[in-house]
Order: sequence, then C-alpha cells, then structure tokens
Amino acid sequence: MFIDTHCHIDTILEKSGGTVDFLFEKMEPLPEAIVHIACDPKDFSWGRDFLARKSINGVQIFGAFGVHPLYAETFCEEAETEILEALKLPSVVALGEIGLDYHYKGYNPELQKRVFLKQIEAGLKTGKPYVFHLRDAEDDAFKILQKIDNETLKVHIHCYTGTANFAQKILSLKGNYFFGFTGALTFDKTATIRAAAAAIPLNKILLETDAPYLAPVPLRGKICTPAMTVHIAQVLANVKGISIEEVFKGCRENTKVMYGI
Repeated sequence: MFIDTHCHIDTILEKSGGTVDFLFEKMEPLPEAIVHIACDPKDFSWGRDFLARKSINGVQIFGAFGVHPLYAETFCEEAETEILEALKLPSVVALGEIGLDYHYKGYNPELQKRVFLKQIEAGLKTGKPYVFHLRDAEDDAFKILQKIDNETLKVHIHCYTGTANFAQKILSLKGNYFFGFTGALTFDKTATIRAAAAAIPLNKILLETDAPYLAPVPLRGKICTPAMTVHIAQVLANVKGISIEEVFKGCRENTKVMYGI
C-alpha cells in the first residue's frame, strides 16, 4: 500500500471537471491515504469540507493548511487564524505548503521570507509538522532553516528538485527532514533529481505526486492523480537498485514517522 503525501484534490477537479466521488471511483490503483494540500486562503473552506468526509472509497483523507509563497500577499491575521484553527483538527497533519519560490519573474523575496518565517513561528505552537516549498531559493532557504535550529522539527521538503549536495546540507541540520519526490523524478532531463534521490537515504524519502501537476513518464500530458504514485515509486526503486516493494514499505514507514498516519 502507498500514500500520496502531497496532492491538490480541488485543483484536480478544476482541471478534470469531475466530482470527488467520480475521481475516487475511477482511480486505479487506489492509495491507502492521501494528504490534500490547502495552500490558498480562498480554498480553505473547501479543504475543511473535504477533510470532513474522512474517507472516500476506502481512501483515508488527511490534509495540510498554509499559505504558498506564490500567494504570500494573501497572508494576513485572518488567514493565520484559519490555519491555526484547521491545525486543531485530527485530520490536518501539517502546516503547509509554505516556503520560498523565486522561479517566476516579479517575486518579492522580502515578503516571501517574512510570511514564511511568520508561519513557521505560528506552527511551533502547534507541534505539528511542516510542508516546505523551496524553489530556486536555496541560499535564503538554508539561512532560514539554520535559524530554526529545533531538534523536534519535522519537515517534508515537497517536490525536491535540488542537488544531492544541498540535500546533505539540510540533513546536517537539527530536526527531522524528509524529501518528497514527484513525477519530476521520471522526466528525461532531470538526472540531477535522480542523483539526489540516489544519494538521500531511503528512510528520508516520501512519495508524492503534487497532483494535478507533474504527471510522470509514461503519462506526461495527462492530469496527474494520486494513482500515479506507483510510477514515481518504480523509478525511485530503479534509482536505488531495490524493489518497488521495498520503496513502498520504506516510504510508508517514513510517512508514519512524519505525519503519524
């Protein structure tokens, strides 16, 4: 059994035009569980309603709430209150995804860093793990991670696309860091990501899709769903030189450590 530790169910539905029940009826193979990420305040209400279902077609439903760096300008006292209220729910297993994204033109690094730190500080009061989105911002991200300096910290670095060296730098810090790999691991031009996956110990890796984005090879161009986790797991197994069963078992244990599920 596998768990998709990072997906956006509402965005899958927006792209597919279907319903939640239809999605989970047609998904094959079905994951044991999924972690739905609500990272835009306008979607928080939908996320709470979705999580209230707890299980659909045998798939357990969990979630994370936070403000994505690309929506940093929407972060305010009201959004923070909504996040902290959501984190009181047993089905909400993390604060996220939060972080830094310097990939697109026009980004505001100071605003992103301020909002990132504000959410980290808010989360420390809850004791729940974090989901970090760190894209093209390694230097600033590492400075912030160094400042946290907390041995009890649990962090899922979502959709890791960095180098093996940067991953090792992160693993040298206090705290328990896990690296999520998506369909990007399977792409023809992502040898750097595969090299990082080979270097990072299996007990520090999580499986995720970031659905509906990043559909893996051989399904490029399709709307990604949690079912596609199996393709990511197979490439990870190939990179590691182990069986897919070992990947599923190891990553399932890591999900238990990270999220308690």
